[in-house]
Amino acid sequence: MTDRRRWLMAGAVLLCSPALTFLPVLAARAADPATYGPAAPSTAQPALPASQAAKATPLASSPHPPRKTLHNRLMDAEKALAMAGNEKQASEISERAEALRSRALTGSVQMLISDSHDALEKHDFQQAQDDLTAAITIQPDQFVLYRQRAAIRLAAGDSNGAIADLGVELQVDPGDPTAWGMLAEAEHERHEPEAALKAFHQMLLMNPKTPDSDKQLKTLEQARDGQQD
Repeated sequence: MTDRRRWLMAGAVLLCSPALTFLPVLAARAADPATYGPAAPSTAQPALPASQAAKATPLASSPHPPRKTLHNRLMDAEKALAMAGNEKQASEISERAEALRSRALTGSVQMLISDSHDALEKHDFQQAQDDLTAAITIQPDQFVLYRQRAAIRLAAGDSNGAIADLGVELQVDPGDPTAWGMLAEAEHERHEPEAALKAFHQMLLMNPKTPDSDKQLKTLEQARDGQQD
């Protein structure tokens, strides 16, 4: 598939109250009434009857809506990505979604990811995979890590291992277009053109403005048609 490197690296990369000045004055006045003179006459209004007071009581302000969870914010970003009007807008939304996916990663996990990237650049696939496996051990609930390990496994030629990791990621985050694109690549590498096309079409549903998608789709269709011949 064209731009294979782009899919692999995309999967691997991963992010005071105002002063109350009148209080001392009131305290001093209470301590020495003669110095400050008599208190100003009260301007308070006479008490209203209970029935009128109830009507005059203003309604309590409505409570603020609950803050959206990280998962809900990611879902909103994925919905916006599916409706993006152009590639530039889609790229900006995609970057925001990626930042949300990585928001909860701890410092130690981010260091392991960085080490994994360095190893991947040196084509040390085993070390890169070991670093991601260690990261997953620390934060097994951060499923984007499975996608990153899948990218390493796919680069190392382990399509089956990549598909296993992508299955874990997509079960939790089915709106991740990068994972669907990588799944299409992995199925293509396994010579499963129908499965590859199905995954690729799913990716296009998540991000219709994927760059170079026409060429990639044509490559997958040719692989399917050639196998049918």
